[in-house]
Amino acid sequence: MHKTSDIFTARNVFVFSLILAETILALLAPKAAVNVDEMLHYPHAKKVVNWYYTGGEDASCLDTPVDNLKYYGQSVDNFTALFNRIFSVDNEFLTRHFTGAFFFWLLLLVAGLLGKELSGSYWVSALVVLSLMVTPRLFGQAFGNLKDIPFAVGYLAGVMFIIRFLKELPQPRWKTAILLGLSIAFTCSVRIGGLILFAYLGLGLLTILFVKPFLLKYFISTKSCFVRLAGQVLVIAVTGYFIGLLFWPFALQDVWRHPLESLSMMEHYKVSIKQIFEGSVTWSSQLPWKYLPHWFWITTPEFVLLGLIYFVAFLTYMFTKLFDEQLFLELFVFFTLAFPVVYVIVIGSNLYSGIRQMLFVVPVMVVLASLGFYKMIRSQKSRGRKIPYLLLFFGVMLLPMVHQAKTFPVDYVYFNHVSGGNKKAWSNFEYDYYFHGMKEATDYLLNEIGDEEAIVAMNCQLPNYFEKIPNVSFQYTRYLERSSSNWDYALFGVNYIHPWQLKHNTWQSAKIKKIFYHKGNPLVVLLERGEKDDLHGIEAVKSGSWDEGEKILQKAFENEPNNVWICVNLANLKMAQGKFAEVDNWLQKGRAIHPFYEPLYLIEAQKLYDQGSYAGSLAVLNQLIEINPRYASAGPLFRKVKEKLSINQN
Repeated sequence: MHKTSDIFTARNVFVFSLILAETILALLAPKAAVNVDEMLHYPHAKKVVNWYYTGGEDASCLDTPVDNLKYYGQSVDNFTALFNRIFSVDNEFLTRHFTGAFFFWLLLLVAGLLGKELSGSYWVSALVVLSLMVTPRLFGQAFGNLKDIPFAVGYLAGVMFIIRFLKELPQPRWKTAILLGLSIAFTCSVRIGGLILFAYLGLGLLTILFVKPFLLKYFISTKSCFVRLAGQVLVIAVTGYFIGLLFWPFALQDVWRHPLESLSMMEHYKVSIKQIFEGSVTWSSQLPWKYLPHWFWITTPEFVLLGLIYFVAFLTYMFTKLFDEQLFLELFVFFTLAFPVVYVIVIGSNLYSGIRQMLFVVPVMVVLASLGFYKMIRSQKSRGRKIPYLLLFFGVMLLPMVHQAKTFPVDYVYFNHVSGGNKKAWSNFEYDYYFHGMKEATDYLLNEIGDEEAIVAMNCQLPNYFEKIPNVSFQYTRYLERSSSNWDYALFGVNYIHPWQLKHNTWQSAKIKKIFYHKGNPLVVLLERGEKDDLHGIEAVKSGSWDEGEKILQKAFENEPNNVWICVNLANLKMAQGKFAEVDNWLQKGRAIHPFYEPLYLIEAQKLYDQGSYAGSLAVLNQLIEINPRYASAGPLFRKVKEKLSINQN
């Protein structure tokens, strides 16, 4: 008979936590939602696989002028495309979601081992596993995010093996060196930013010489040891760099120049995306420096913040003592957390969708938070003094845990209670940017449609939900421009609707049949169109039947008074008829619905131009550019107005 104490050892608890996590991940993978990024990267992965199959003849994966996907290694995405092709898998996204679950499990394993490496205790490892499982922003992307989660696995593995390599000096094991090289290779195969691990290794080797000055003398006096270390570093460099390029077609075209070109592109991403931040709409290339720190503050669970406070407190205390190897290692790991965040802020990287690009540092944060909590418990001598800390830490851990249980598969949309929670964040920050909420909504709608022939519109590219439903067709349309598209039912996520409309309730259509909520906040709306007066009216105007079109559109507006697109079309009609007073009437009605809607400003500027008020037109255009500096449709009129003003001045 085994004693209970022999069974519930720290190592066994760690193993049990991994088994439990594996079970949970396996059960949830089939229920996970497909996200919009999957619909972008997975088709590209198929092209990459075909590049290899055709010996490079199909080079479509190298021609990505708009989405820049050739710059991504995305090795895990490519693996799923290869697997599905070889085995003719019918449910391709299920393969992806099980693959994502596997890599998240690897992340738990590696993070737990890193915790053990720092603390010497498997209790920290078990705590790390539990903490990562209840970190919604991370766990909520376990299944469909095959870039950031695998990158985090490689990043954490690289940091862990660097620490092992440094601890094993002056004679690191070859096994450690090879595993470190492979970790760097895998990280670079996902994103070229994994090259940073080479810099970490170099920094670690230089710094350890100050911590252990006898090592330098040992290397100089022991030639065989120096040669061995140089050989290991060379193996790490060659393995980490070149193996990471093997499954990346763009990099293989020029193994020296293209990876560095990709790195530069990643640091200064050229595609700017509209973001909702602090209640305003801002382009991602123009976000303030505080964007990333603020997002970390509002989305990190309280128990992680608490653990980090403990960790920093003990780190500060250790500075008053002897600077030894343990302090060096903890500082090193803390550096791998802080440096990437500070670096992207300093160079002004184009960030968007919250902490998504920096998701790989979250596991490091959790490891250090778990270590901080472990140290706090160890510092309390009596059991009675430990209990309040245990209750506080695990008590606040229940907050994200309950959130996950109630909101899966939209559990990644989490805002901590310190910042006001999800209720305060809705309409002030990016919400369901992956459109996970569409899964529940499409399941409901398909049940409603049954065998009926129907066209379903969405404001996100997720046609996968309807691909195997022969009686349902997919139609993409923007929410505000929905009247110009032909559809019977529509599912619209509210994430990219302007905050002003969300706050003033002018976004809701009269044709809403059902609202799907998340933590009490509208997430997705289902519209049933019925009569298509709005579409017929717009088509009539386009065909030249102005009087008929106007009559139909006015009726449609009476039935749907929050439809700003009808106002735009009627204002344009009155412009064509030269009835400027009626143009102003429809512009006024449109601005009551959406005062920041760009087409309304462009129409007003065009009206003033047609009336000969060039200065007035320019003033309105300047207001438009202030609202949206990237509104390309204003360009031609802007040039015409400036030309007229220049002629008049001369």
